[in-house]
Amino acid sequence: MPLPFKSTTTSQPFRSTSPLEMASAGGSFQVKVISKTLIKASDTTIQPYVLHPSNLDHLPSNIPSPFITIYPKPPSGGDYSSVAAILRRTLPTFLNYFFPFTGRIRPDENGVPEVHCNNEGAELVVARADIRLADVNFHDKSKSLEPIQLPYDEQIPLSIQVVGFACGGFSIVWGGTHLLSDGHGLSFLPTLWTEYVRTGQLSRIPNHDRSIFRPRSPPTYSPETDRSLACLTPDDLINSLSAGAFVKRLYHVEGKHIDRLRELASREGRGATRMEAFSAYLWKALATAVGDSDVSCRMAWLVDARQRLGPKYAQAMKDYMGNVITFATKEAGVAELVNGSYSQVAGMASAAVKEVADNAEDHFQEMIDWVESHKLGKRANRVQVGLGSPALVVSSFHHIGLNLDFGLGQPALAMADLPWGRLGSAFVIVLASPKGDGSLYMNAYIWSQLADVLESDPDRVFKPATAEDLGLVEPASHQIAEDL
Repeated sequence: MPLPFKSTTTSQPFRSTSPLEMASAGGSFQVKVISKTLIKASDTTIQPYVLHPSNLDHLPSNIPSPFITIYPKPPSGGDYSSVAAILRRTLPTFLNYFFPFTGRIRPDENGVPEVHCNNEGAELVVARADIRLADVNFHDKSKSLEPIQLPYDEQIPLSIQVVGFACGGFSIVWGGTHLLSDGHGLSFLPTLWTEYVRTGQLSRIPNHDRSIFRPRSPPTYSPETDRSLACLTPDDLINSLSAGAFVKRLYHVEGKHIDRLRELASREGRGATRMEAFSAYLWKALATAVGDSDVSCRMAWLVDARQRLGPKYAQAMKDYMGNVITFATKEAGVAELVNGSYSQVAGMASAAVKEVADNAEDHFQEMIDWVESHKLGKRANRVQVGLGSPALVVSSFHHIGLNLDFGLGQPALAMADLPWGRLGSAFVIVLASPKGDGSLYMNAYIWSQLADVLESDPDRVFKPATAEDLGLVEPASHQIAEDL
């Protein structure tokens, strides 16, 4: 089984606002940091306190969790400097509602991370890129999206990074931490901030209370839960020197291909959702890539339980910021997957997710109890770190509607990301196109063999994402004028 390489995202101490040059992994363009400042919440009546993350937060723990938005040049004017000015003006009041994100993450006496909510400030970084968005290689993430995610101190829960491009477009990266939110929770930040800028108020108030998730006494969990989770030592983590095994890609899947896959997966007496059909395609591609190197392979799906827990959780879950995610995992034989119909494979995907979703309350309570019994050290789901047969993990954001227009138009791309690091499984994040045309984007960290299978499909279901797909290529007359 191929092994991944070490992440290029590393933590650095907070520094002063002196300019800093950041070169991309592929050397395609540079990002120059203009300033770094700390923005504090404005409400001085909020007393400092310590937020103790829930046991569910301790599974992903303190790894960076960025949310990336990329905006074309605003038709009404404005650029990255005006965006930075808007952030400086609105963040102090906005951060009153996200007070833990202005604190600092520090270990307790046992080395377990906790959040000191003392209003030391969220980080605001303003930078410039020496390239037009139209010239960015979006397909190869190491040459496009990675350079604009600037490293930040692991003690800082939130680093907001504005990068202006030579064309007048810009990006905003909301650099959060998994200790305080999963991907769904992190999407609250840009969504509610843009609403706050537009209206001056919030329609939803985030809930940071972790007390609802408590372990039982004594902690109790099943053998299945114990097998699915693992305490990790450095020896359990993938060797970080196997640099060529994984590639980082952004793909575009047109709506017509999703409709065709759904038609194929809906035969043999069952209907399939878009994601079930999409999962069937990915799983069959994974089996083809694995070939003779293993007898089986796995798919795993991140399941958000906010709408699946019982009535006692309903109110708290509505605007909950913390982690409420788990993995639904299914292993199958390579030959069975290659030779099986789309309908059969989609059915296996559906059954795996349904099993976890239907038993969400018991499943999450057992996870909470398991972490309580394994509080020290690193913990993770086995499928997440690649223990076992080759696995592809799918996280879907295609159903989350986001209005991210704060007065300068909607973004061309908005997506959660992960610092892949020493994960041993392939991982894809599925996003709906902001155009609302039924197409999808896939943020992928996958084996090069799987990329070859996807990209050699004669039907071209997975197309390399381009600036043109994203609507970031200006009319030729405008480009000529700028070049002159």
